[in-house]
Amino acid sequence: MNPVAKTPLVAMAFLLALVVGGMACSAAPPTSDPGGTDSSSADLTRGGAVARAEQWVNAALAYCQSPNHQHDYDPSCSAVCNRADNAAWDPYRSDCSGLVSWAWGLPAPGRVTTGFAPFVDDITSAIAASDLQPGDAVNNSDHVMLFKAWVTQNQVATFIEEPGCSAPTPYAHEFTSNVTLSGTSIYVPYNGMTFTAIRYSGISASAPAPVAVTYPYSGMAGDATGGGYWIAGTSGGVFTYGDAGFHGSMGGSNLNSPVVGMASTPDGLGYWLVAGDGGVFSFGNAPFYGSAGAIHLAQPVVGMAALPDASGYWLVAADGGVFSYGNAGYHGSMGGQKLNAPVVGMAATPDGGGYWLVAADGGIFSFGDAAFHGSMGGQKLDAPVVGMAATPDGGGYWLVAADGGIFALGDAPFHGSLGGHTLAAPVVGMTAAPGGGGYWLVAGDGGIFAFGTAQFAGSRG
Repeated sequence: MNPVAKTPLVAMAFLLALVVGGMACSAAPPTSDPGGTDSSSADLTRGGAVARAEQWVNAALAYCQSPNHQHDYDPSCSAVCNRADNAAWDPYRSDCSGLVSWAWGLPAPGRVTTGFAPFVDDITSAIAASDLQPGDAVNNSDHVMLFKAWVTQNQVATFIEEPGCSAPTPYAHEFTSNVTLSGTSIYVPYNGMTFTAIRYSGISASAPAPVAVTYPYSGMAGDATGGGYWIAGTSGGVFTYGDAGFHGSMGGSNLNSPVVGMASTPDGLGYWLVAGDGGVFSFGNAPFYGSAGAIHLAQPVVGMAALPDASGYWLVAADGGVFSYGNAGYHGSMGGQKLNAPVVGMAATPDGGGYWLVAADGGIFSFGDAAFHGSMGGQKLDAPVVGMAATPDGGGYWLVAADGGIFALGDAPFHGSLGGHTLAAPVVGMTAAPGGGGYWLVAGDGGIFAFGTAQFAGSRG
């Protein structure tokens, strides 16, 4: 009944590390808070700032609160900083504020957290969190991180940080997390901290920041025969292919939140759509059992799964919270736990006695009679995981990444993938063919990719 994954323990250990190692970023001697800027930052672009930080990530540069080979002031670290030698990096502290100082080309050994806005505004200023762009940063008195990119505008973001000697990853790394914005404040559930969004005045605004792209399609479901499927549009439209029947849609309606997924009834004579606010829309013989549309959610809903007899369904939110309706039993959730990456989807066991949740880093959380068959958590992925599907006997499952890569775990056979191919739009979900002999992938532009026994019947792409 307990989730089978290491993420919560890692997250709690990381939070403890921030209490010790994170505060160390602000505890360095005053001499490590120089004023002014380095001439090397005069032509600093946003991409350049991120690239400089990624040099430390690629080197897995160990956390130190001192320059290389000097006495380390952090009691949780070794007495002397000994890390990879590099003439350019050696004069810098490789703590959280040292990383940001290096990324921005500030003089060595780097400023401390209180040397940046909102505490000092000589070279940085607070900005609206919704205006964060690559190369900006988020700061509080205990910790500072470089902002890399939006994954989902104003909802999911990637950061680069040096987390502390006591952290499970005591070296420069990046992570993706849900976020909650309020004015200049940004809350990051990954480490349970609230920051102020800040911008360095020496960063060039000449190169426009990448804009998060919104794609028109969000998911799919297969019919009972394997000869057809439905594609769900974010606007609530439903598009039918093969022998999948059209039972209605929300196309043309004014939705409070985009549709993020769908599920079909076992006989294929109906389907449900679910929106990001938890609203559920039922069509054909798919009964309506309730929704989360009228309640305040900590994080948006990202997917759903239905009982095999259509007598209920579950919704799952990005923070791992699970909402059960009808006869769907509640078997636990990750709500309230610290996650390394947001949850992106779920799948139910064949008897409906359990379910799996999958996170963007490929971590799997098992509940009820859902057995744990492995995960991609802790592995380096070329693209984040975006969805999953279970085998008919519940003895395995597939994970799909945004680049179309497939990870087959347990007794789930590998039927092919799009990994290594150039896609017009990222993959947003998958569904298994009846019998588990194949699967379909759907991309954000509505493109369909069929593998194994799954038949291609057309696409929107």
